[in-house]
Amino acid sequence: MIELEHISKRYDGRPVVDDLSLTVPDGAFCILLGPSGCGKSTTLRMINRLVPFDSGAIRIAGEDIRDVPEEALRRRIGYAIQ
Repeated sequence: MIELEHISKRYDGRPVVDDLSLTVPDGAFCILLGPSGCGKSTTLRMINRLVPFDSGAIRIAGEDIRDVPEEALRRRIGYAIQ
């Protein structure tokens, strides 16, 4: 399961992702769909720690991603960009 709780990210003081909460159950597929600039890619990059989030928590299988070494985390995650 992937859990995002109140995730926020700002660039130059401008919110890109603001208070996003989302749960993706084990075995489920999830699509982030929206217009250009709405934070889809930033959200994916925060999940695999390519971009740090400013507030909130992200857990995969109940484990906070900040407690997992980046390389080990990324080996557990696959995603496709359009």
